[in-house]
Amino acid sequence: MRAKSFCWTQVLFKNLQYTYQKKLAAFEDGYRKFARMRGFKTSNDLPFHRRGFLECWAQPGFHRFWQVWNPGIAYFVYRTYIRLGGVKSWTIPTFLSFSLCGVIHTVIVFPFVGRWSFAVIGAFICFGLLTISSKKLSRILKQEKWPKIVNLVLNVGLVILSFDIGFRIDRLLCSLY
Repeated sequence: MRAKSFCWTQVLFKNLQYTYQKKLAAFEDGYRKFARMRGFKTSNDLPFHRRGFLECWAQPGFHRFWQVWNPGIAYFVYRTYIRLGGVKSWTIPTFLSFSLCGVIHTVIVFPFVGRWSFAVIGAFICFGLLTISSKKLSRILKQEKWPKIVNLVLNVGLVILSFDIGFRIDRLLCSLY
């Protein structure tokens, strides 16, 4: 009797393993498609990392910066965005995706800081609002015609401003309790 239950355990384990291998393969395939859609060629070469961490800053528009920045995290945000209904309506899913990403970043930072911090959540809320504004204003601003250095300075400035606002929110909320 014991040998049969062992066999069923093995069969169950192999089925689970097969299912998760298929899910992982589908996830990897989706990630590759996402990366190609964002202008990345492969994930194991220097140009991939140069585009995802350096060239992204000069993208025309804050919303385009986030489409290229760190493709690994961007894929997670993109999947969250799609699940929140981003195909039909993009503003609320964009805002919620950035807010959720801020919470996740805060949870990761929490053990190192030693206390709950609202700085990163505040910054990501600003990122979401700025991304929505940037996308809505893109037809008017036509940033693709601007010099790359202007887009770079603007995108870096908006990231710094967002973190500054996030730290101010953190100080305000921490002074309340």
